[in-house]
Order: sequence, then C-alpha cells, then structure tokens
Amino acid sequence: MADLITLADLAAYPVSVTKTGPLADRLIRSASAAVTDAAQSPILETRSTVEITAMPKKILRLPGLPISEIHSVTVAGVAVTGWVPVEAGVHLAIGWSRDGLERVTVDYTHGLTAVPEDIKDLVARMVLAGLLAAEDGGDGLALSNGRLSSVAIDDFKESYATGEDVEAVTEMTLPKRTRDWLASRFGAGGPSVQGQL
Repeated sequence: MADLITLADLAAYPVSVTKTGPLADRLIRSASAAVTDAAQSPILETRSTVEITAMPKKILRLPGLPISEIHSVTVAGVAVTGWVPVEAGVHLAIGWSRDGLERVTVDYTHGLTAVPEDIKDLVARMVLAGLLAAEDGGDGLALSNGRLSSVAIDDFKESYATGEDVEAVTEMTLPKRTRDWLASRFGAGGPSVQGQL
C-alpha cells in the first residue's frame, strides 16, 4: 500500500513537534492505510484484479475510479470479447449475465496519478495529531474511550460519554462521516479490490 504523504509534506505545517524519525514514518503508514481502507479502493494508480458477481445489466461497475486501462475481462475463466471501457466500468452490449449470476474477473489499472491536496492534508493532520499526542502523553499509546458530552461553568463540571457504545479511538481513527465520504469519492459502493499486481 502506498504512503499518501511524505515527511516533506509534514514540514509545511507550523506545528512544534519532531516531524521526522521512526514514529513519523510509522504514523504516515498508519494514516495512509486508514484513509485507503476507508476509501475501499487504492487512491494512487495501481493495477488490480477484481472478481464481481454480475447482474443482468450492460455496465459492470468497477471500484477505484478513475479507470485508466482495462487489460482483460473473463467470465468463469473464459476471455470475453466485445466489451467497451466506460467511465465507471465495462460495457457489454449483450449484458453480463443471461443465465443467472456470472462471476466476472477484470484486470485493470485505476486510481489517481497524484494524491489530491485535501487527502494529503487529511493524512498530514492525522499524523501530526499522533505526533503531538506522543509528545504530550509521553508514550503516545493512550486511547480515547469517551467524548466530552457536557460542561458546566459554575462549580466546574465536565462529563464524558462512556460505555459500550463509545468506541476506543486513536488519532488514526476516522469518523463514520469521513469514511463514507472517502468511499463515495473513490468509487466504492460496489465491489472491492481483491488483489493488486
């Protein structure tokens, strides 16, 4: 899995924290993996093979947009001809499934040639939060298992939501809304990538 930022990308942020070393490298890998996992498809250009159960439709939607090249298409191991690449997948005029559900395997190149700036920023902020937590907490291993739920000013009070409904999180944990946004943006919602070459 490709890192989505480099140590040089962290240098652009005016945060007083050590931005180099083994911890920074590890956090970059972790944050990149978390964002790519949430996207449910590689973000940077790669060659992948997916196996999809086809319905009786003419367009077979592929994950991991944009698609730059389709190398081969097979149904039950037999090469298919007559298909045409389209923006989000592969078109077959006679349809992909005539006698029930067909297993279609597609070998293709997809993804972006460069990481978008907003994705770089997201990953960099996750890494910097992890570095700051490590500096502030000493070992950086503390989990947050509750969120601030209320504050009172007079006779100061602070309450946290805790219990089984609150998941333990680290700086590498993405909120559901962000995970949904990444999945939608990078062509998920259909099949997922099974393997990369």
